[in-house]
Amino acid sequence: MNMFKFLFNIFSSKENRIDNIEAQNIMISENNFNKDNLTLGSIYKVNQNIKLKNFKKKIFEDNLTIVVTDKKGKTIGYISKKEIDNIQ
Repeated sequence: MNMFKFLFNIFSSKENRIDNIEAQNIMISENNFNKDNLTLGSIYKVNQNIKLKNFKKKIFEDNLTIVVTDKKGKTIGYISKKEIDNIQ
């Protein structure tokens, strides 16, 4: 089975791997993000375990900043277009 995973990783596209990254793995921590220009209409909240493919459209098409929350709903970080561009 390990050989299958190895071959799958080689042949899977970069886009597919990026889409499966969880929010918590690409976010900027709350303390290091400039929140000055954020408004209620410019954000979209997601749980830290949500995969990028589930909210990437909100960033690029709707021009929203993602607010990443923990299980209790506490803000732990942010994701903007800049963070996505850095992984691509």
